[in-house]
Amino acid sequence: MKNVCFLFALCLLPFPLRAQNQTLHNASVEVSFSQTGAYSIRNKATHWDLKGTLPGKVSSLRVTTGSDGLGAYREIDAVWNKGGRTAAIRLYREHSAVLFLDEHKGSDANTAPFPDFEALPQGLMRLGYAVDNFATFEFGKLGAQGPWLLFDHNRNTMALSPADSFLVADLEQAPGGHVTSGIDSQVTTLPTGFTHKTLLVFGRGINDTFAAWGGDLQKLNGKQPVANDTDVVLNKFGYWTDNGAAYYYKFDPKLGYEGTLLAVRDQFQKLGLPIAYLQLDSWWYPKEKGNTLVNGTGDNGAIVYRADPAIFPKGLDAFHRSLGLPMVTHARWISQSSPYRKQYRMSKNVIIDPRYWNSTAEYLKKAGVAVYEQDWLNGNARPAIDIEQSHAFLADMSNAMAKEKIGIQYCMPLPGYFLASTQFSNLHTIRTSDDRFQRSRYDFFLYGSALAHAVGLWPWTDVFMSDELPNLVISTLSAGPVGTGDALGAIDGANLRRVMRVDSVILKPDTPLMPIDATYLADAGDAPKPLAAPMVAAARTNFGSVTEEYVLSYPRSGDTTGTTVSLSDLGMHSPVYAWDWVAQKGELIPAGQSLPMHYRNGWAYDVLVPVNQAGIALLGDTSKIVPMARKRFRSVSSHGTIEATIVFSSGENSVTLTGYATRAPRVSAATGKVSGLHFDTGTHLFSFAVASSTTGIATIRVR
Repeated sequence: MKNVCFLFALCLLPFPLRAQNQTLHNASVEVSFSQTGAYSIRNKATHWDLKGTLPGKVSSLRVTTGSDGLGAYREIDAVWNKGGRTAAIRLYREHSAVLFLDEHKGSDANTAPFPDFEALPQGLMRLGYAVDNFATFEFGKLGAQGPWLLFDHNRNTMALSPADSFLVADLEQAPGGHVTSGIDSQVTTLPTGFTHKTLLVFGRGINDTFAAWGGDLQKLNGKQPVANDTDVVLNKFGYWTDNGAAYYYKFDPKLGYEGTLLAVRDQFQKLGLPIAYLQLDSWWYPKEKGNTLVNGTGDNGAIVYRADPAIFPKGLDAFHRSLGLPMVTHARWISQSSPYRKQYRMSKNVIIDPRYWNSTAEYLKKAGVAVYEQDWLNGNARPAIDIEQSHAFLADMSNAMAKEKIGIQYCMPLPGYFLASTQFSNLHTIRTSDDRFQRSRYDFFLYGSALAHAVGLWPWTDVFMSDELPNLVISTLSAGPVGTGDALGAIDGANLRRVMRVDSVILKPDTPLMPIDATYLADAGDAPKPLAAPMVAAARTNFGSVTEEYVLSYPRSGDTTGTTVSLSDLGMHSPVYAWDWVAQKGELIPAGQSLPMHYRNGWAYDVLVPVNQAGIALLGDTSKIVPMARKRFRSVSSHGTIEATIVFSSGENSVTLTGYATRAPRVSAATGKVSGLHFDTGTHLFSFAVASSTTGIATIRVR
């Protein structure tokens, strides 16, 4: 017994232990390193093995302990290459995560990356993201910047990605099967003391593992969670002037650009739908080839990042005073003729000088800018393939904007920008599909939203028009920004009232709309052919004892009448009441059964809520796209009696709630007032009005 206690104590010692071979375990993973340089990682549940061998002799092998953002770990360090490099494998006590560290003592040639696996586990389906405009999802392929998702038919999943140096990272599978994680070969020499990290996460459930991987990446890089109401763009409805909007490089000639935008603001106000912010796209600052579109939206960089006097003759701050609203300002890259090239340090067409970023952030703050949007990140505004410069571009931008409390949005991002966002807590939103949101963008948006959500960002659909109901529903369910680009006289007020409160606060879910696991499996099975299975995606609001699920589907080929989705695929294991939001009718779905989704005009949207033990389900305000949004319901609990606290904004007096019950329910109010209870004995639907108390809330009970 004394010997056992002694050995256990040795495992916890802070000083290194040396041995011929080292093996570490936690509940789900085993890692090992041998004196020969061979190493392996084994998932205990699936028996997936990843193996490799260092290309040089190991001079020292030891186990160390410590902690980082993921918690306590033990680590095997293999010193090799004549003592100039250390290959480390870090295993966590409480996580199914493995971190690889490739540490360089001196300045080294960029060769022999670690890890270098002989092969990936066989027979797994694959999802990667291409190094292209908006990080296009690709089944059957694995993009060079990661992340890689590999999974089997039982939804056992592994995620692999770089954990730092994201814009210059290189994750590759060679034709022979070898997998390496290192630095882009365009970087020929690695700096003294450089370390590159790679993260591997195992789990069950594709979306769950994706989220666990992204959560671990955020913790490793110190990013704090971003709430979906963090800034005005996330919290409230706004107006956009980007590509596809009515006033993208266009305006009413009688009013001018300023006058047109002020008239838009006034028209929304008159409809009782006040916009809470205004986005200014690339038309607002002077460009090398004039304030015009070149090759569509093409090669026309900024001369200076200041308001074009031909558009805002009194300056951006004067326009802000007239507007009276916060703004989002778009940015391109720096033109060849810009005086900035002589004033500041450049990396290709972007500036990597804190002086520029500090002065720019101060200028924007003075002009009432709430969010800075950096566009063209995939090419013209991409820094050089250089370790220091690529980080400096993003870090200087983030640091300067953070000082002025300005949020950031990335547009046209490569996958590396998604991952790099885990280093910057004021980066809140990201575009996940191409310009002008429409049906052809849906798949790209939803799979991009899954990546954004994993790394702690909120996805933005891009602009559309208010009379496009499916676009409006998807944008609202994204849990990210919602904004339109309507022309004067073309605003669909009835549609927009389904999105928000009277104070423009968006009624949204807790999580973004993303493909469910079953859709990943179906799409992976179709690849590389065009995707044929219906898209089924879901979002939710979770109050603890009550979770309301929002399920959207559309056909991609074949049957256009509808589809079915098992409740278990939605994570729902009790009876639910399903509300067909488009048809405004519902049905009870017993536990273990499937949800029938009926396509109307090419899409279907259903709201699902569990039926409690008393046979009652509260749907919420079914006139809204998200009936039980957290900005309307502060809390909901269901233990026989349903209790809910409803929040009202200034100018709202009452709201009508709908639910299902096997018998006529009793409804009462602890604060506020309920009235007009109606129960339909045929449909078993009930409804009642809730009026606010003087405090702006009402607390009700349904039993």
